[in-house]
Parts: sequence; C-alpha cells; structure tokens
Amino acid sequence: MKSSIVPLALAVVIIMAFRVRRMMTAQVFRPAMIWARVVVLSLLGVVVLLMEMRTRVTLFGIAGGFLLGLLLAAYSLTHTTFDQAGDPPRYKTNPYIGAVIVALFAIRILYDGLSARAQAAHPGPVNPFHVSWLAALFYFLFVAYWDTYYIGLIRRFRGRD
Repeated sequence: MKSSIVPLALAVVIIMAFRVRRMMTAQVFRPAMIWARVVVLSLLGVVVLLMEMRTRVTLFGIAGGFLLGLLLAAYSLTHTTFDQAGDPPRYKTNPYIGAVIVALFAIRILYDGLSARAQAAHPGPVNPFHVSWLAALFYFLFVAYWDTYYIGLIRRFRGRD
C-alpha cells in the first residue's frame, strides 16, 4: 500500500470503528435525525444514479445493490429489538448485519481511492464518479439498506406519540 492511500484507509477504518461501536449499544429514537439521514442518503443516491446511468452493466450493479439492500434491511429489522415503553424510546440494531454493510461500503471507498490513484498514474483526466458495477452495487446496497432500515424504524415507532 502506497503512503498516499494510508490517510484514506486510516479515516475509513476510524469512521467504520465508530459506526460499528455505535451499533453495539441501544440508540435513542430521534425521528427528525432519522428523516434527515433518509433524505441525505436518498439525494446522494439519486445524484450517483444520474451520474452512473451510462452502461447496462453499471445499472445491473445498481439494481443488485438496491435489491440486496432491501432484503438485508427487512431481515435486519426482524432482528432489531425495540424499547417503545422507555422514555426516550430506544432500539438496538443487529450489530453483525449493519457491520457487514458498513464494511462493504468501506471496501467500496478504498476500492474507489485505489482506482482513482491508478487512473491518475495514466495520462488523461480522472473521473471521480466513474465506478465499476461492483462499486455501484456496494454503494447502492449501503443506500438501500440504510434508507429501508430507517424507514422501517419510523414505521415501527409511529403511533407512539
């Protein structure tokens, strides 16, 4: 691993560790914060989708990521514990499913970093939005998983107020 990729790898590992650690504990249900996450992730997903609608292969990666994300989120919601009686209400995610999703997203970031670095070694412009079908699959797996999971949380806690 070259020294120029070390800061990116270190940042990804640190962020991933904080995210996985957070998933290990019960979290307070804050609907405004969860809706904000859904909106931001969805907007980023739409932007990347519009940028990557160039080839069928990439679209298959996007579709596969959406499908896997939906299925894993539905499975994860069945393994989430809810404390609706508490004040404030809390939920505890299944740490293993979420950790796998976060790890795959981290792999995608590192893969893109290495791809951009390899492209920069060759003459010509570097397109930071050009990704392979596998990178698109990982990204949209992340987006679909968390959007579906958060919307499932909101639906589960609806009617509590």
